[in-house]
Amino acid sequence: MNIEKTNAFEEAIKSYSQEFRDIGLIIDEQPDRLHEFTDLASVQLLSRMMIPSEYNDHPFIINNTKFYGLTCIERVIGTEWLSYGDAGVVVGCPGPSLSGIIIQDFADEQQKEQYYSKLLSKPCWTFFALTEPNKGSDAMHIETNMKKVNACDGQRLLNGEKYFIGNGTRAEIGVVFARTTTGPIGIEMCLIEKDSDGFSAEALDTLGLRAPKLSRLTFQNVRINEEQIIGRHLSPLKRGMHGAITVFNKMRPTVAAMALGVSQATYDYMITNKKNLSLDQQQKLEHFQNELITTRNLIRQAALEVDINPRNGYVGSIAKVRATSLVKQITQYALDLFGEGAFFEHPYLNKWFRDAFAFENMEGTSNILKLNIFQSYMNGKISYV
Repeated sequence: MNIEKTNAFEEAIKSYSQEFRDIGLIIDEQPDRLHEFTDLASVQLLSRMMIPSEYNDHPFIINNTKFYGLTCIERVIGTEWLSYGDAGVVVGCPGPSLSGIIIQDFADEQQKEQYYSKLLSKPCWTFFALTEPNKGSDAMHIETNMKKVNACDGQRLLNGEKYFIGNGTRAEIGVVFARTTTGPIGIEMCLIEKDSDGFSAEALDTLGLRAPKLSRLTFQNVRINEEQIIGRHLSPLKRGMHGAITVFNKMRPTVAAMALGVSQATYDYMITNKKNLSLDQQQKLEHFQNELITTRNLIRQAALEVDINPRNGYVGSIAKVRATSLVKQITQYALDLFGEGAFFEHPYLNKWFRDAFAFENMEGTSNILKLNIFQSYMNGKISYV
């Protein structure tokens, strides 16, 4: 995407952020009401992003250029400004989300048809089920398993549970990671619909980003056919574990962009609503302004790197560490700036502060990402940090 098209896309996507802002507090209080707003232009736009051209006859069109949200740079720009409206609504919206990366990169034509046909027929939520209560998002040590029932027909039984799964209770279809044997090539991905026997979902109570209704998924002898195994046409080395790494590398800059959108919203709120700033306060806001610019440049550089080579995940790791640190700092400072009672007198600051801490746990915590950055440095992929 060239500079001119990028700027046009960015200006156009900004105009949709207010719709998300208008419903953000409502959905935070009552997540189930999100279904009432699926006719909004902003929700429909997001729900069709990341659907390839061969299935998507309603892309986002700006100056005769079609945007499908298939590149990381498109996603980070779009996500930043929609999150400027409300990050919770962004994560809670119907559409492909994380599972869409798996389908786009690893699914066969039959699976793509099954998946995308659901998303195009009506507002449809999806899920990406990797994280577990005992192992987090460590794909190498997941306990959910798929064991063959009959070696002849390839049928398997899926058993286990997943935790903190976005839109798990409202999703109609999604991707589940499970172990079939030991070792890194023993991880498989399967495509599951919500009406599968033995599949259940329950919502969890959360403090921030309440719109996606983070959920616990349980699988008890869920029958999986060979046709549901994603990447079955690929080498075992190019699916499963490779799929998890690909998703995290491609979506980590997007999570950073979410955090940046909330940071920018908080900064603008302070500038607009706080008068008679002291010199120290003015200097602090100038510092945050510079941090916003620097972090935005870093995130977009990470996105461009990933679009060139999805294995370049270390730049996204740096961007996410920087963005999640910034959003926690700036939302905390905003509450301090407005003084006692700010948490109750300024509902948006209340929400942004709570949402800020959720980004830390999405697509890798800062400690894990710093380890990734350190390993990249030691391996010579980057010369400085």
